[in-house]
Amino acid sequence: MQKTFLITLLLCLGLTVAQAQQGSKERIKIRSKALEGNLVGDPADRDVTVYLPPSYQTDPDKNFPVLYMLHGFTDTDSQWFGWEDHWINLQNVIEKSLSAGSSKEMIVVMPNAFNKFKGSMYASSATIGDWETFVTKELVSYIDANYRTLPNKASRGLAGHSMGGYGTLRLGMKYPDVYSVIYALSPCCMDGGASTNPEMISKLEKITPDQLQDASFGEIAALATSAAFAPNPQNPPFYLDLPAKDGSPRQDVINKIIASRTLTTIDQYIPNLKRLKAIGMDAGTEDRGISAATKKLHEVLDSYQIEHLYESYEGDHLNRIAERIETKALPFFSEHLVFQSSTVSEIIENGGTGQYPAVMTSERSLPTHTIFRPQNIEDFGGAQKLPLIAWGNGACFDSPFEHVNFLNEIASHGFLVVAIGTMPKQTDVRSKSHKLLDAIDWAIAQNNDPSSPYYQKIDTANIAVSGMSCGGLQTIEVADDPRITTVGVFNSGVLGNPGAGMSGMPQVNKEQLQRIKVPTLYLLGGESDIAYGNGMDDFNRINHIPVFVANLDVGHGGTYGQPHGGEFARVALNWYQWQLKGDQEAGKLFTGNSQGLAKSEGWVVDKKNMD
Repeated sequence: MQKTFLITLLLCLGLTVAQAQQGSKERIKIRSKALEGNLVGDPADRDVTVYLPPSYQTDPDKNFPVLYMLHGFTDTDSQWFGWEDHWINLQNVIEKSLSAGSSKEMIVVMPNAFNKFKGSMYASSATIGDWETFVTKELVSYIDANYRTLPNKASRGLAGHSMGGYGTLRLGMKYPDVYSVIYALSPCCMDGGASTNPEMISKLEKITPDQLQDASFGEIAALATSAAFAPNPQNPPFYLDLPAKDGSPRQDVINKIIASRTLTTIDQYIPNLKRLKAIGMDAGTEDRGISAATKKLHEVLDSYQIEHLYESYEGDHLNRIAERIETKALPFFSEHLVFQSSTVSEIIENGGTGQYPAVMTSERSLPTHTIFRPQNIEDFGGAQKLPLIAWGNGACFDSPFEHVNFLNEIASHGFLVVAIGTMPKQTDVRSKSHKLLDAIDWAIAQNNDPSSPYYQKIDTANIAVSGMSCGGLQTIEVADDPRITTVGVFNSGVLGNPGAGMSGMPQVNKEQLQRIKVPTLYLLGGESDIAYGNGMDDFNRINHIPVFVANLDVGHGGTYGQPHGGEFARVALNWYQWQLKGDQEAGKLFTGNSQGLAKSEGWVVDKKNMD
């Protein structure tokens, strides 16, 4: 009734429903460090069109999801948004979908990927620049910093047409920590090899920069493909290798191009694809090879039991794209993106191997951190509570993106892990050590708050602080806090010259080791670990507390990214179970004349002040 009255009122005022749904658009320039210094000299200042939905201006307290749209080969953002001659006006398409009630309001962002070769393929090479970093990191960071977005992956989508559809699949597969929902419209370049037509190659071998604008579609597409996937800094003026030379195919170049095809690489990214909340794709039946390749992609996803939307419709490469965006893609994102500030959760590796399947989540009461905890915290309380682990990240990043498998696995065995930072990684943003103490303060407050879901479920008498690399130094910096029960310093150690570290690193000195008053575990990656010397020096200097050091020859990266965190998670888990839960069986990994860990393949151990 109210909707009918509103429409009648608008018509009486001389307004259409579409006019009532009108938003705004603006074209901005963003400087990209990732694109600076590209060999063909394309500008690093990139045009970007930003569409702001109708209530962006009328409701200044509202934040919005963001849909990143990628245009196709030979197109520009200007052509898509009607700044110049266009074959599609995306603002009109969006607002038709809004007016029809098919979709919800979101910010829509399209970068201009038109370059010297009329298309970047949204790839990374020295020849054209690092488009992957520009789109997935720099652009996202800029939009989140300058517009009222919901700055998390659950509220961030990626879509594109043709070359943009290829870019959507490429970036979606690689960056599931940035986007949660993707939709590829008529995605190109998913299979096949490289053209070695002698006549075309001969022409391209002779072409000069001032002749590029006159090149045919096939010719410029061949150059763009080689620029993206077969760069050669020693081959001016275009700094690329063609798939044939002097009439003969070059298999090495052909292999590079084949390796870039979606259907060639997809098997490597199945775990990442499973982390996406929703995947959509479509193609017209008259779209030549693209229709068949899209169907093949659908079949591959089916074979891996990855849920997705696939549709084949009557149409060609262009004639129904506006309609598909309006009636299919935008509703798809409206269904699957998160449209309000709320707790954002994700299941990692099916919840881990412990008896309490875990979840990675955010909490509005602690927006600066990421929480890993058992999914059903109602299992806890009374005699069984969740010991707390506060975690600091490698490079002191303000995101635990490198450690999710490890932290999730620990949580699945009945721990509350509070990691510094949010997901996904914010480019070059560093955290401070006090965030470890913020995690402890928050947990204690939640445990004492009758309105909190964590009320009386956290074991605030058993608290660990731990961290990897720079996060290990953060751990040492706060380790004298009297609330802390045990310390974990992983792939880390105090530098002999504290000022010699990277910018933002805590200025911890060796004297601070004497302030640690609780049992401490050092996990190092063997002599190939850049922190090995510092960590072993720490161990040699610590004589006043129980301390255990274990080395596994895996280097500085540890095993955090391996399934369920690998060996580092197994060892750390046993330490936490022993120190925080009193599990003596777990403690046997570290105690006695013949420690259990010493019997494990590859581990080299030592200890002090421990039975």
